[in-house]
Amino acid sequence: MSRPVATKERIERAALRLFVEQGIAETSIKKIAKAAGVSQGAMYNHYVSKEELAWVLFSRNFSEIGQELRQCARERDGLEARLRAMIRLLFRRFDEDWLAVTYAVFVRHQHIRRVDRRQGNPYLVFRTVIAEALKSGEIPRQDAELSTALVTVAIIQVMDTRILGRIGTDLQRLADEVGRRCVRLLGSATHVTRRSSPREMSGSIIA
Repeated sequence: MSRPVATKERIERAALRLFVEQGIAETSIKKIAKAAGVSQGAMYNHYVSKEELAWVLFSRNFSEIGQELRQCARERDGLEARLRAMIRLLFRRFDEDWLAVTYAVFVRHQHIRRVDRRQGNPYLVFRTVIAEALKSGEIPRQDAELSTALVTVAIIQVMDTRILGRIGTDLQRLADEVGRRCVRLLGSATHVTRRSSPREMSGSIIA
């Protein structure tokens, strides 16, 4: 017998859907309470404001994804193996709960300045993987920040295209292909001998 869905969980799932579909600014406490099937009083028993609810949902999902990506990267060697595994993880999470992943990705600009560096941060994990590939000579010299932006935008665009229905399959099935294309985007090279700039070599969060 399945357990009854707790009030707090109903509130969070209703808020996630409304925040993704309508936007945070356009979503009121009244709308969330109605969608969750609870009173506004019940809402305030769990969250003091809509803004607190929006932050909790973002920080939890964003940090969990970042921590899982960091662990995924630690368990593998080499740029392509890391990127393919990380993208597979992201796409699996998206296939399992597209609302949570979509919310964490698409509202990050509203909350990112509040994220503590000690929390999981997906962007920083990708940046570190790329910076370490630069340091080891797996890819030719390039700006680590620009390269990370290009790779992460490509991954986000794939998720966005799935949401729009232009990709008709589970994203997990595309993870290896997307990983290979991201490596190609970075210009992966088997033998590149050079010195890395301080910017490229800055602080690993994988070690």
